[in-house]
Amino acid sequence: MKTRNHRLLNFSAKSSKHFLLVLDVGTTGVKAFVFDATRKVLAKSYRRFAKTFPRRGWVEQDPFELLAASREVIEEAVEKSRIPPKNFYGFGLTNQRETTILWHKKTGEPAYPAIVWEDIRTASACRWIRLRSGKVVSERTGLPVDPYFSASKIRWITDHAPLAKQWQRNKELVFGTVDSWLLWNLCEKHPHVTDQTNASRTLLFNIKTLRWDDRLLRIFGISKSMLPRALPSHGLFGTLEREVMGVALPTLAVCGDQQSSLFAAMREETPHGGSATGVTKVTFGTGTFIMQVIGTKFSARRGWFTTLVPGNGRPLYALEAKINDSGKEVDTLLTHPKKLRAFLSRLSGEVAKYVRRLPIEPSELVIDGGITRSKELAPLLEGFSGMAIKKVEIFDGTALGIARLLQEPL
Repeated sequence: MKTRNHRLLNFSAKSSKHFLLVLDVGTTGVKAFVFDATRKVLAKSYRRFAKTFPRRGWVEQDPFELLAASREVIEEAVEKSRIPPKNFYGFGLTNQRETTILWHKKTGEPAYPAIVWEDIRTASACRWIRLRSGKVVSERTGLPVDPYFSASKIRWITDHAPLAKQWQRNKELVFGTVDSWLLWNLCEKHPHVTDQTNASRTLLFNIKTLRWDDRLLRIFGISKSMLPRALPSHGLFGTLEREVMGVALPTLAVCGDQQSSLFAAMREETPHGGSATGVTKVTFGTGTFIMQVIGTKFSARRGWFTTLVPGNGRPLYALEAKINDSGKEVDTLLTHPKKLRAFLSRLSGEVAKYVRRLPIEPSELVIDGGITRSKELAPLLEGFSGMAIKKVEIFDGTALGIARLLQEPL
């Protein structure tokens, strides 16, 4: 997009077009939000979707169910807000990362169900690749060779799904994480795009050069022609089709969910820009994620992933660690206060252990996620960590990060 058009798209709270539409696609459901210029939530809509478990360790979702649910919540949130569609400035989305979808580049038919990030069917293949090429992969991606990430899932589908094999022979097969799949289906002219934060979780993207890496593609045996264009998290990704919400709305922000919530924390701590190095956030969701911005120099640390976060035209890195499946226990404990407190106490202790291993001692921890609504969590975490605790504007930090990105100057 040319510079003169960038200026036309810059957010201005003084304009009538200052309402923001945000889609947040999680692992168990999808939410749509309408924000005003002050980032107040005017409307919110939610739909759950299913996961299936065909075999032990296999986790799949229906790509069309993800799409249908996304359309429904967008329509419902806009209707609830009572804001005329013409008054929206832009659309953005954040998503569960690593989940892998392959489809026909012309018809949009999936070659196989979406393989969810939790799926571990490729564990043995990853062990073999890790022994042979693990150092090369981690030096370029900041990540270990692990079934958690997308690359081995892509290869499994191309090896095992008959449609994928056929379409690959005819060069008609494309790959995307959930953001790419939704943008291809929701936007005019079917753009095949992703953002750099989602790309950074595939094991195929070099987070130093910000490019798909030919050597990594050879290691995993994946064709470059299948991959989407990887763009900065803030920019023009495409235009929502008019039928989605009533107007052709520009899509101006895309970011993986944990990087998006980290961006919200960065703006919470540095509202007027400046260095975000040392900003540390903890998201309490399906898993509990601890992330810290470490600056513009790539650095690896044992026991942590190094990953990209939205920067200002150059790479910006963060360390990330995950405590598995912590959110699943909360739903069953909400009606048992004593058990809930014991769980939150144990979880706070685990988080504090990770925080003490960070390279930069935080001045405070920024927290988000559904269970931060519990009045007990912040005091417990403060007690275990010895640090001040700060909540973001709304507990949906992943969606808030996209709203913040939409308000950034292009």
